[in-house]
Amino acid sequence: MTIRDLNSLPEAIKRTFDPNFVFLITSDKIQHFPARQWSTADYQQMLQEKLGASYDFFVWQEILVAQGTNDLLILMPHYHQTDAFTETPHQPS
Repeated sequence: MTIRDLNSLPEAIKRTFDPNFVFLITSDKIQHFPARQWSTADYQQMLQEKLGASYDFFVWQEILVAQGTNDLLILMPHYHQTDAFTETPHQPS
């Protein structure tokens, strides 16, 4: 999965990206699960479970995305910058 794949997602899917959820995207499916009131440690644990110890971050349309060595992209709309796990996450107004 790449940024180009994210860009080609239908607009109806892009509108569903809500800060209270985490989205798992592979080439053949999109899944989401609630992340309400998650701490930074909760996000880090999920990343470790899904991607292992080695992953990178990039920002796509103001959404933090994690990418490991597999085909999985993890979108975390709650965060908006690549250093999100060293700073306070975005708080919706």
